Amino acid sequence: MDKIFITRILPDVQLINNLKEHFEVEVWEKSSPPNTEELLMKSKDCWGILTMLTEKIDNDFIIKNQKLKIIANMAAGFDNIDIETAKQQNIMVTNTPDVLTESTAELTFALLLLMAKRLPEANQAIRNNQWGPWNPNWMLGKDLKNANLGIIGPGKIGNAVAKIAKSFSMKINYYGRDPKIDFPGNYMQLEKLLVTSDYISIHLSLNNETNNFLNAKHFKKMKQDAILINTSRGKIINQDDLLQAIQSNEIGGAALDVTDPEPIDSSSPLLQMQNIFVSPHLGSATKATRYKMAKIAIDNLISYKIKNYCPNAVI
Repeated sequence: MDKIFITRILPDVQLINNLKEHFEVEVWEKSSPPNTEELLMKSKDCWGILTMLTEKIDNDFIIKNQKLKIIANMAAGFDNIDIETAKQQNIMVTNTPDVLTESTAELTFALLLLMAKRLPEANQAIRNNQWGPWNPNWMLGKDLKNANLGIIGPGKIGNAVAKIAKSFSMKINYYGRDPKIDFPGNYMQLEKLLVTSDYISIHLSLNNETNNFLNAKHFKKMKQDAILINTSRGKIINQDDLLQAIQSNEIGGAALDVTDPEPIDSSSPLLQMQNIFVSPHLGSATKATRYKMAKIAIDNLISYKIKNYCPNAVI
């Protein structure tokens, strides 16, 4: 039987059992991902692999795995894979689109609320024994009603965030390559969006065009109390520039579910700032969403084996 290597334990053992009806299956059972050498060794002679974003499937890896026919990435994105080399080697690459839209949008808005109401700072103040008598000027946050939310990247997740924001009576503006007919907000050029937004939420895929998409020149245009939210990819923001912008009070703060690198070093100066909140890439972290992602990845492998076709091909 053709062999499949899965780079992490999946949420449901039955998913593995389904795969074993068609393949010889090996699962990496450690909590940390395989390193480069381990990944190469385990993938040797495999017909297919099921990967996570933590696995770097680069030119060298693909060239050394001549028997590989499919890479099933358990993620909406696929910036961890050298797509061009895979295409040249006639290797199918698949992802798990659409299933994490709602969970990521919910997390985005949770981060927005955390920052607007200064909840991380307030909780830390309690832990530091700084909660004194009621004070009308202490720990003042920002309102959401009638505030301007700027969405950069009007895809499915950006659309879902906009719909949640509408229920809070926020004013929605967005920037993308082109205006979207069905997007619940007003199209703006990037510079105007940066200047007018009270909150900015990023929902871009990572590619050559979006690497370091937001940097010092953009932060200088933002409102001094603006809050930046990123639940897309860490490399889209220049983190050094972001830190400098917050330290110099150019913007009000940021909430990051993604960082560069991941995981972020615990000594990073970003983690020392009261008005920066970092969560550990939790956009898809619900039981239901992770199960759906794993199932789609498994189904991609089986479909390609049986039908030589996959609806979730990215190339």
